[in-house]
This record gives sequence, structure tokens and C-alpha cells, in this order.
Amino acid sequence: MEVYPRNKRNENAYIQNDKPLVVKVPHFNGDYLVDTVYTAIETLGGLNKKFRSGDSVIVKPNFNCPDPTPLSTGLDFLAAVFEILTDFGLHIKVGEMCGRAAWPTEDVVQKLKVLPVMKRYGVDFINFEKDDWIPVEISGDFWKVIHVPRTIYEATHRVYLPNMRCHSSARFSGAIKLGVGWLSPEDREIMHRDKDKTEQMIAEINLAFQPDIIIMDGRRSTVGWAGRGDYVYPNVVMASGDMVAIDTEAIKILKQYPSRNRIQIPIDEMKTLTTAQKHGLGKMDYQIIEMEPHLSTREKNNNDPAAIAVMNDL
Repeated sequence: MEVYPRNKRNENAYIQNDKPLVVKVPHFNGDYLVDTVYTAIETLGGLNKKFRSGDSVIVKPNFNCPDPTPLSTGLDFLAAVFEILTDFGLHIKVGEMCGRAAWPTEDVVQKLKVLPVMKRYGVDFINFEKDDWIPVEISGDFWKVIHVPRTIYEATHRVYLPNMRCHSSARFSGAIKLGVGWLSPEDREIMHRDKDKTEQMIAEINLAFQPDIIIMDGRRSTVGWAGRGDYVYPNVVMASGDMVAIDTEAIKILKQYPSRNRIQIPIDEMKTLTTAQKHGLGKMDYQIIEMEPHLSTREKNNNDPAAIAVMNDL
């Protein structure tokens, strides 16, 4: 079987003072979510730094299980992103595969009521379970070859939509860990066999390819041991072109909440971050832009389009 090379390293277009940018925009109940997400993207530098109208993109959300946000991508957040990407002129497909404990993926997306929102925006769903799995040589310290869906490997552009939350085995679930959703079931089993290597192996799968932009939902988070319970409300949406930088900032936010979890260690001991940085997948030293709540320059109706889309389809 042919083994594919890892994709050419995705250059981060969102840089300031030679450092990756991370933008934080506050979001509170009553705010227009479309405006919040749009403000985050525009402050970062805008979609036109990486995309052109007519481009095709794969959007990678988090539908690992049928539990609601923050364990899964919120429908309103998904709709807000669709609203902005389609308005820019992008052709969107969503790709995902849930965790084996929740299989099949079709059941998860049905329970989460995702498909009506996708249909409203003309978005196709790609179930990675049924995709063509290809071997990719990544030549990491813990992996030599991993198996990934052909669709996301061959995609021209990728948009990641991680949530912000703690995780029992990976310590933190954000942009870096989001790639587990496109890792083959067999490789996932290998990754979880040796708990001392899981975090490093999660980081290294991203050598296969990287996202063009990351938009993280940090409105509601979990800080408990297993990523469930102990809900907190950072009330923020973040954007970056650097998965290490945005995860570093998210972890700093969650470390402010007292809880029994696995992120209560020094940042420079977080193995997902340090391993990803070692391989050039991002930087833990970054430039932060923290916005005040404000209205964007987009034309707005009296109601948030994302909320309308979700409510009409439930």
C-alpha cells in the first residue's frame, strides 16, 4: 500500500511582532454570537489572509459524543461559523468521527441535531468512519505512520472548532486534541495503551496536516477530572492560526478555576504543548489581543442569525 507524505507545513498567516496571534473576545448572554465570532476573526486579520471566495474548506468540529456543549460543539456556534464562512463565499463540508464508545457517528450527529443546521447552510457531512483511510508517514518520536481520512488529508483548507475543557487522559481538550477525531480507530487504540505517551502522541498526529484557522468556543467549559461536571463560564471566544498558542492561552484561563484536574501543573510541563512546539506545530510564546465587547461592522438584523437558524431547526 502506498504511504503518503505528511502535508507541507501550513504557514500561519496570523502573526504580529514575529509571534503568533491569539484573539480573545468576550461573549455574554444576549450578545450576538455571529458578531462575537466575526469580531474574533476580523481582529485576527480576517479570512482573506488565508482564503478566497469560492474556496472549499473542511470544518472540523467536536462531535465525539452525544453530550451537549462544552463536550460537543454547540449548534449556535456551528451556525455562527457557517454564517460567516458562507457569507465570505466559502464552500463548506463538515468532517468528523465520534469516539468508539459512542459509535456510530450517524447516531451522535442525529442526537445532537446537527444535520438540520448543516442543511440550512447547504453544508455536506463527511462521516470519517466511512472515508477512505490512508497511511501517512509523519516520522515523529512516537509515531512513524498514522492512518487518516483521505478527505481531510487532501483538503485545500481546514477550519478547526475546538471547545475549551479539561480532559482525563489528555489533560486538556482543545485545538491540538481535536485531531483525534480524524485519527483511525486502530491508531486511537494504540495511542491510549501507554498513558505516559498519550499526550505526546496526540500532539504528533498533527504533523500530518494543520488547520488554517482555529475558532475556539470558551463560553462554557469544564474543569473537572474527567472533563464532565464542574462547569465554569469563561465567556470568551478565541481565534488563532496557531494551535499551540491558542491551547496555551485556553489552559491559562482554565487554571484560574480551582478544581481537581490534570492541568494544575506548570504550563511548560504540558506534554501536548511542549511536544507540538518541539515539532514546529506552534509556539507557546504568542501575542494576545483581548477585545472589549463591541458591535462589528456587519449588517445585523434584530436577532442573531445563528440563534434563529438553530431555533428554527430544532
